[in-house]
Amino acid sequence: MRFIEKISSIGRSGCITDFPKPWSTEQFKTPTMLIYARAGSVPHLTYNSLQRLDDKKLLFLQTLPTVVEFKDAVELQGKGLGAFAGLPEYPFHLSIQDPADETPTGYNVNKGVSVWCTGGKKMISVSEFMKIIKAFQPVSYQALCDSDTPKDCSKKRLNKSVDNTIKFLDECLEEHSQCEEVKNVAIWGTIEGGYDSFLRKKSAEATVKRAVDGFVIDGFHTNGATLESLNFSKVKPLLKEVIDILPANKPRLLNGPLDAEMMIEAIKMGVDIFDSSHAFKLAEDGDATVFPLESIPHHFEKDSNDIATKRFKCTPELSLKEEMYKDDLTPILSTCTCYTCKHYTRAYIHHLLDTTELLAQILLMIHNLHHYSEFFKTIRHVLGN
Repeated sequence: MRFIEKISSIGRSGCITDFPKPWSTEQFKTPTMLIYARAGSVPHLTYNSLQRLDDKKLLFLQTLPTVVEFKDAVELQGKGLGAFAGLPEYPFHLSIQDPADETPTGYNVNKGVSVWCTGGKKMISVSEFMKIIKAFQPVSYQALCDSDTPKDCSKKRLNKSVDNTIKFLDECLEEHSQCEEVKNVAIWGTIEGGYDSFLRKKSAEATVKRAVDGFVIDGFHTNGATLESLNFSKVKPLLKEVIDILPANKPRLLNGPLDAEMMIEAIKMGVDIFDSSHAFKLAEDGDATVFPLESIPHHFEKDSNDIATKRFKCTPELSLKEEMYKDDLTPILSTCTCYTCKHYTRAYIHHLLDTTELLAQILLMIHNLHHYSEFFKTIRHVLGN
């Protein structure tokens, strides 16, 4: 995998190329998002409904806790996780934890990492993890890491997180180098350290010295609902310190159901890749994204405290469960060109939510993913990419 950085007067963008076959000719421009998947597929969307998305070139995020139990079956089939899930045409990156679900804390040790699947807790060692990578055949993967650093954790736990993560990375790199099946697969190192500046720098400096293809900046939250209380103003100075250490020619990934405003702030600081778990979380709650795309350029101006920016903050989404939408015959967003907005009204989706019809989340996922796709397209245009 190769990352080509492009610098404009207002920020960083880029392009990821040189994927393993059969995606060797694919290119993905950044900033971008990975399409969040669980149990192998995009939540609420069948293969046919996935085709309703305007953007057909997608890079997936598969999450280890939701697919780890498929390992034996995938290995037996011998064609990788994508083919096993019926989505062989979509390349994917594998993450250690599920960004949409809060990760239980207190279960990692120096011999492995705990993931939580339908069968309960499963301890994954480096050896077992690399067998999973070999069977799943991703285009890239996050090396095994210890990101168990809740906001109130001790300094001792933070130190263990950093030390364990560096240890796991070295062991993954050793096995990666000896495995012919994954020689063209990209391996990403993880930056840990919680909210401790010294340990963040220690983790970043150690990871940069390793032969990794990209960086996952982790450990500011424990995924899922913990993002609701995330104070991004406290994350920003630590994020800046880390990014200042990272080389410019390798991509940076920040996982989690971050809202659009947080993503913009992270992009301005140099983060390249996010995931779409926030779009999923909104659909689960009956919410639709409606933040105005036309206000995005103002966020990249020197003084972004204008009316457009305030409007962006005040109207991020609609809660279509509310009674006020039961007679609203307008689309979710009048300017949106997605399948949902072309064919359905707010009132109809409110009715579906009120009667707990499965179609409600399908239509909301289509809209939310389309809107976030347009969000990143707009940002790339602003950055000249």
